[in-house]
Amino acid sequence: MCVGAVYIDTILTVPHFPQEDSKLRAKRITRRRGGNTANTLEVLAQLVEHDPAPSSGHKWTSEEPGTRLHLQSVLPRSLSNATRFIMDSLPGINFEQSLFRQDHEEAASSYIIQSQATLSRTIVSINELPEMTADDFISRIGTTAEDDVVQPPQKRWVHFEGRIPDVTLECVQYLRREHAAFKVSVECEKPEREGMVEVAKLADVVFYSKPWAEENGFQDAKTFLGVQLGNTRNGALLCCTWGAGGATLVQNDGKGGQEWATVGAWKPSGVDKVDVFDTTGAGDTFIAGMLFAINNHEEWTLKRKLEFANELAGRKVLQEGFANLGHKIW
Repeated sequence: MCVGAVYIDTILTVPHFPQEDSKLRAKRITRRRGGNTANTLEVLAQLVEHDPAPSSGHKWTSEEPGTRLHLQSVLPRSLSNATRFIMDSLPGINFEQSLFRQDHEEAASSYIIQSQATLSRTIVSINELPEMTADDFISRIGTTAEDDVVQPPQKRWVHFEGRIPDVTLECVQYLRREHAAFKVSVECEKPEREGMVEVAKLADVVFYSKPWAEENGFQDAKTFLGVQLGNTRNGALLCCTWGAGGATLVQNDGKGGQEWATVGAWKPSGVDKVDVFDTTGAGDTFIAGMLFAINNHEEWTLKRKLEFANELAGRKVLQEGFANLGHKIW
């Protein structure tokens, strides 16, 4: 189950950024669903569907008991046009754990001005939906545990975007206290969310971004992760993506031992230079690849899991959106 915000993005592609108090004709308008965890779920569903050799020997679909994918997000009225648009964009994803604010019609929204001249993206966002509280989460996760709607106990996994660190911390503390069998992963992406440091201490898997590491004074992923090892759980797996610098992960065994893996940025074989097309959601795609590899291919080495997630993210930046990534990776 992924926990985080879902946005509806409206993208205006313009020749150049407009001057204040002026008129400008857009070249194109695009409306799409956004949000870190929703992007991750979209890619996860593809990977589950197209996996040619699942470790169990059975080819699951996203709707079968083997891998059930859930979204917990705050959404407007369940029958609103905005909610239907979001649901239609995530076929095979279960929304029963989401929170529907029945007195609201509009989803969280972003309006993006994309300049063809400079490739800049200027974003204006609005979200009038009341945010999820820890009590909201606990009431939903309690139902999940009782009804066994996620997966068998040894395979239950909750991934947090970490939108509001204080609330996320309460949620993770509750899981550690009441549902110890659940695995927990979190994102430490935006440096301004300083409270996620405390959440990371309780997680089984932590996904750090390059901006997070740089804001904390580090110039490379390995040095940064080496320092974080002392602030995380025994057995925790820590990942840090570094854009064109690839990605690094480390896992401690709780006994002083460590396993490291590093890969360079992926590019198609036989190609010297790659023209990046769209980096939006690349980090979300990497997370999807790692969560899939960890949960569905335990037989893979850590290096193989990292290579898989890194290639998946590398393929994503060569295209707009996430279509067919789960097919192309195989």
